[in-house]
Parts: sequence; C-alpha cells; structure tokens
Amino acid sequence: MKLYTGLHPYTRLGAMEALEGAKILETKLDVTTNNLANANTVGFKTIHTTFHEYLLNLQDGNRRAAKGEQGWADFSQGSLQKSDSPFDCAIDGAGFFVVQGPNGPLYTRAGNFTLNDKYELVTQEGYRVLGDGAPIVLEDTTGKGTWLSEDGHFFVDETISSKIDIVTFKNPQALKRLGKNYFQATKGAGTPTPGEPVVKQGYIENSNVNPILEMVNLIDLNRGYEVQQKTLQTVDQLNDKAANNIGRVG
Repeated sequence: MKLYTGLHPYTRLGAMEALEGAKILETKLDVTTNNLANANTVGFKTIHTTFHEYLLNLQDGNRRAAKGEQGWADFSQGSLQKSDSPFDCAIDGAGFFVVQGPNGPLYTRAGNFTLNDKYELVTQEGYRVLGDGAPIVLEDTTGKGTWLSEDGHFFVDETISSKIDIVTFKNPQALKRLGKNYFQATKGAGTPTPGEPVVKQGYIENSNVNPILEMVNLIDLNRGYEVQQKTLQTVDQLNDKAANNIGRVG
C-alpha cells in the first residue's frame, strides 16, 4: 500500500461536506485494515493518517475550509524475535537492507532471508541481498558453518566473505512504498548513506503494528460513519422541508 496525500475541496456545504468526511473515513479504513492484515508481516511498518483542514479561495471569491489527509510510515523498530534460521537477520537500529530488485535496488527491514540454488542470500521473493554492492554468496564448503558478526560481516569457512549492505536516508518518509514490504529510493528521500547499526543473526524484526490500537480505530471509524449518515439524513430532511415550504409560498 503506497502513501498518499489527499485534498477534497468541495464547494457546496451540507451534504457535500458529509460526503467529504465519509471519503476521509474510507481512506482511514483502508489504512487500518491494511495495518491489521500485516500485523504478523516481518519488518512491516505501520501506516498512519493525519487529517488537516485547508482554507481555500474559490472562483466566486468566497473562501471555505476543505478537508485533506496525509499518509506517513512509522519507522520505529518492531520487537526482535529469535528464530531457528542462521540466515535470518535483524537490524537493531535505523537503516534498511539493500536488495537487488527487478528494476534496481530496493530497501527493506524484512530480514527473513534464505539461500537460493547458487548459495546466494535472497529474500522470500528471490531478490538477492547485497553486500559490498554485490550479491552475498554463502557457500559453506568445509562444514564449519556461516555466521554474521554484529557489525554486519559474514564469515564462511572461518573467513570473512562480505559485509551486508545497510543504508539510511535523510528523509525516509519520502521513500516510495511498494508491495511486499519494499521501499524504493526517491529524490526527496536523499542519497542512501551506509549505516552502522547492530545486525543480529538468527533474529527477525516483527511488525510494529499495534493490533489493539487498530481495533480501537475500527470502532471509532464505525461511529464516524454513523455520524456522517445522520448528517446526510438531516440535510435531506431540511432540503425536503425547504422545497415544500417554497412550494406553498404565495
């Protein structure tokens, strides 16, 4: 689900304002259900919505308030959970893993990696994880094992193989959010800069979604829809009354 900015500058009052409010509630419902659907997705970052009112100048010279929404990602760290896989990695701190996507580098917090048939470290979608700018190869030829130091260096056969790439962005909110927990760099996000967080082998980062809070949001949304429905009914009744009274004038 991608982030967005919305603005709803309807010029009529009454029914249109109620519909405007309902449209914003619909957006928040989409965000809330998406968060809940990803409550167990490794490395998922919660999306929040902030609502604003804008004062607009209309073509007839009048001014009115219009409602809008802004979506943004919560990049706070999720809890780290120990796993049984030596290829699982978790970033303890800020930053993103770098993977080789179909059309260039992608960035993710999901470190539930595995090996492909070429002994390359890959994501669940098969994208190769990068270390020192190249695919990481972890072929254990001696049976001595593969392990990762906390500063991000992989050791294979007791020899340093490569250092996993982890980068940070000056403005991560400007990253383009793609499906399956990936982000794409944008000009607004700034140049990816090598980061130096602690990397933990055999751990995964859980989603930072708060299911209880999201359920409370669903209850609030239901109440909000009820208010908008009552508003529409009231406006409709007032319109009927005005039409009937005008018809009796004279």
